[in-house]
Amino acid sequence: MSSAQSRKQAPVAISNQPGLHYCINTAEQQASQYLNELLEQHQHARGWTLILAPETASLKMLIEMEALQQNRILLIHRKQIQDLAGTLKKAILAGTCSCIINFAELTDLQQSQELAVLAECCGCTVYCVATDTSWCH
Repeated sequence: MSSAQSRKQAPVAISNQPGLHYCINTAEQQASQYLNELLEQHQHARGWTLILAPETASLKMLIEMEALQQNRILLIHRKQIQDLAGTLKKAILAGTCSCIINFAELTDLQQSQELAVLAECCGCTVYCVATDTSWCH
């Protein structure tokens, strides 16, 4: 097996603990892999899975899997989001989402920290799939 094949098949380490988690996205294919594994991990959780601003490849994968009909998934496109932090905060506080998967860049450290505390307190698991997370550490 080539190294490219072994990287493709390697499982992604994903925490399902409440709070804010960052997944580094280096390619659209990896973003699809994250999304697939997150959906599988949370498919039996109570509540909705909210997907914010999915990448094109991730959206195509969802349609191919027919996951939108089979699971409790809500999808908000990038152009529908005016205030990302506000949208995340409302979704966490609503108490109806067990999992939020965000593909939009969340670049404000203070807002990120506030959302992390809020998500942990509310028992919601939030994943931010980003191309660069160096600013948040």
